[in-house]
Amino acid sequence: MQNRCPDARVMLAACLVTGGAMAQTVYKCGNTYSQLPCPNAGVINADARSRAQKVQADQATARDARIASAMEKARLQQEKADLAANTPPPKPAITGSASKPRPGAMKKKKKETDALVVRTPSRTNAAPDKAASPPP
Repeated sequence: MQNRCPDARVMLAACLVTGGAMAQTVYKCGNTYSQLPCPNAGVINADARSRAQKVQADQATARDARIASAMEKARLQQEKADLAANTPPPKPAITGSASKPRPGAMKKKKKETDALVVRTPSRTNAAPDKAASPPP
């Protein structure tokens, strides 16, 4: 079975290597916030986490990525097992003797007519009704 999502693993590795969003300097300019300084701007610490909190968050992210990878692997194995269990066995090959029909095995179908045939119950000692028979 081919690997369905090599791009997902590459993206996951790229996210782990970069370590998430990089801290950027944010300036408070009156009632608005900006990445560009303005006159009388105050610098805001956008990431107020301590070094220990950041390390703990990075460890949790790496742990979650490992768990997700293990869950994906288990799911793919389960799908493969389910597919194998639910796939019908292949049909046996047709041998030379079974490929030819036996003489008389195929019966001819009766020819259907488009004419309407009306039959009445037979009467004792009466002649057949000529009006009910189909025209010749």
